Amino acid sequence: MDNNTTLSITELSPEGYGQSHVLRPDGQGGEKQKIVLVPYTLPGETVEATLYRCKSKSGASFLAKTTSLLTSSSLRIAPKCKHFGSCGGCLFQHMPYESQLAFKEKKVRSLFDEQHITDGASFLPIIAANSPWQYRNKMEFTFSQAKSGQKFLGLFMRDARGRVFDVEECHLVHPWMANTLAACRSWWDSTQLAAYYCGKNQGTLRLLTLRDAATTGDRVVMLTVSGNPDYAMKRHDLDTFVQAMKACATPAEGAFLTIVLKVQQIAKGKPTQFYEMRLHGPEVFRERVTVEGQALEFQVSPSSFFQPNSLQASVLYSKALSMAGLSKEQVLYDLYAGIGVFGMCAASRVKQVLSCEICADSSYDATCNVDRLGLTNVEVCKGDVAQMLAQKGKFPSADVVIVDPPRSGLGSKTIQEIAALGPATILYVSCNPATQAKDIKEFIAFGYRLEAVQPVDQFPQTIHVENIAVLRK
Repeated sequence: MDNNTTLSITELSPEGYGQSHVLRPDGQGGEKQKIVLVPYTLPGETVEATLYRCKSKSGASFLAKTTSLLTSSSLRIAPKCKHFGSCGGCLFQHMPYESQLAFKEKKVRSLFDEQHITDGASFLPIIAANSPWQYRNKMEFTFSQAKSGQKFLGLFMRDARGRVFDVEECHLVHPWMANTLAACRSWWDSTQLAAYYCGKNQGTLRLLTLRDAATTGDRVVMLTVSGNPDYAMKRHDLDTFVQAMKACATPAEGAFLTIVLKVQQIAKGKPTQFYEMRLHGPEVFRERVTVEGQALEFQVSPSSFFQPNSLQASVLYSKALSMAGLSKEQVLYDLYAGIGVFGMCAASRVKQVLSCEICADSSYDATCNVDRLGLTNVEVCKGDVAQMLAQKGKFPSADVVIVDPPRSGLGSKTIQEIAALGPATILYVSCNPATQAKDIKEFIAFGYRLEAVQPVDQFPQTIHVENIAVLRK
């Protein structure tokens, strides 16, 4: 079979790839059209490409790598980053931001239409990000080493089976991160430390995590290392690491730099253990969220979750809470609460808030934030959401439930427990509209109706989109 062919791109696939078709034998003497996905192409373009067999959720049979762009779309723009096309991060830098928004809005609508749950629901226009560049507040870079000893510190290459390349620039984050990455690479070259290899539990350096709180200026540098004592870092290496990071990552006056060593310990047959040691600066960093003119400052532990776009977070929380239609007589459950931002921003608008989070770091932060903000009507519970909801009678009845679960969604057990709780309103926020739509279909089976859907773009240049859905009883 000839794997080199000319392809005409007709549309964008759900994965955000250009989509084309090729004729291939159907095994019965005839031919059948097969779907081909072509990354980094646009509708209306013609390309020379090499085909590779693949399995895709959208039913594609081939993935293609462009060898030559024969006809270019009038929409195509020059990518901003030198790594675009090889990095596993951005997918849409060749596409105008307005076109990215249109794609994401259409994608959300299609996912909900597929579940046949949209009758009577309002689909609101997508809310654009404040800025399509330098918005991301957290990046995780991987240490890697070839058998020859060549060192790499950066991101995973797209479709390259775990290979890491040296990142020299990234326009999704503030420039200090690229500078810090380069400084860390130089520090590594000055040591005898090796990158961690999980296959043999050998080596020291695993990850470099950088966090940037755009709302306060605070910064975090976290070095994750092996928990194998044979590869423990010496004091000299720790000291020189701190010196290198302080030299390039220290923020402007009034903001703080936190440097943390995180030890990841693995043992066969046992859960992975994590231990953190603060090497410099405060134990937490600060983020601010503003909802309807009310600004709240939250403390966040280095390993706790916070919305990845600091400035757009205020837009997301404001829009979601306005759609919920809160009142002073209501009891609100904030489930999968993280550090408790949703519930605490809603606290002044409702009678009582019950916040539930299973992550120890985030739950601790939530408790501290309640005290710092002086919120007397907020209770924080650490534990599994489904197990907490199963303890009927222990907590007050809920009028409103807010859920912001992981990408995997809620799961049938949790959905059943929430439905049994019987809230009049469910506010479902998700970074994965596909699982969100499936979960909402289950809620509808319990008597709920989908009232409104609001996409919010928090992730320009990528395929990802945040989505708000409101359900009423």
